[in-house]
Amino acid sequence: MRADIVNIFPDTLPKDRLLFPLVQFFVETVHTLPVENSQPGPEELPPFADALLVQGLLRFHCPAPLGAERERFLALIAELRQRPGDYAALALAGNREAESSNAIISAVQRQAGQNGLKDGDGQAAALWQARLVLKLAELAARQEEELRQSLCRIARREQEILSQLRDADGESVQDHAAQAPPDSRRTRLRLKAWRTLNSLGSPPPVGAFVTADQEAFELLLEECGGETRAVAAVPLPAILAGEDFLAKRTAFRLSASDLLADFPASFDEKAWSALLEQYYPAERHGRCRLMLHFLPSAALFGGTAEEIMLGILTQTEQR
Repeated sequence: MRADIVNIFPDTLPKDRLLFPLVQFFVETVHTLPVENSQPGPEELPPFADALLVQGLLRFHCPAPLGAERERFLALIAELRQRPGDYAALALAGNREAESSNAIISAVQRQAGQNGLKDGDGQAAALWQARLVLKLAELAARQEEELRQSLCRIARREQEILSQLRDADGESVQDHAAQAPPDSRRTRLRLKAWRTLNSLGSPPPVGAFVTADQEAFELLLEECGGETRAVAAVPLPAILAGEDFLAKRTAFRLSASDLLADFPASFDEKAWSALLEQYYPAERHGRCRLMLHFLPSAALFGGTAEEIMLGILTQTEQR
């Protein structure tokens, strides 16, 4: 297969609902780490992501380590956790000031009384801001996930109550996860920060680049100006169900090895779908779809003419 490794962007926090489908198709998943040696611990990772990390199927890539500045930066992040209102709105709410190259850094310096950079502009400033934006996005994402889980618990409780009052036809209320509306400005800021970190730092592992953020995907396609080539549309299981997920994943990939050996030169989607139904019945696991395209790598990082594989993971079916 042309791309055994998948780099997930612009999210830096692993999510089971994204990892589960992708590890059926790719060998290894990679997340960008804004600060070295700061990957989430077992208590912070969702269960499937933690299992993948233990098995070496998930790893983190830090493009631009902070070195001697690491402790000071982490101290700043710890302060942001204590006073998120002072900074989160500035960096992520999408006002124009937040989009200037040094606005976030300047605000942090004013508020915290610290010199965040040795060099106030240029590459060092761009890297500092990129790390800060990505870490602030992580804080916001964690808060939103906690809210989503709380709303899901309320919805499940509501369903339990209403199911007792269902009408004579047996109609029941469907459970659904509350999703926060997409934040366009935040997506643009995160995508810009992710690209800056990987462009100015060490390049990410060679492989595909996949997102579940439709806007981030469309922004990159727009920049390419139509210089993309569709590769394939690959159906994948969407819902993690059952406890022996790693053993099933191993068995599925072993059975699918011939189908993936020469991807994308030859890919039998009909045979793939039949195998998928055998291991992950749609009735139980639902379906999502991985849409893959080739595009010039300069669309992401600039400077090269090589093609890369870009993908968007979209939901298609639920149980």
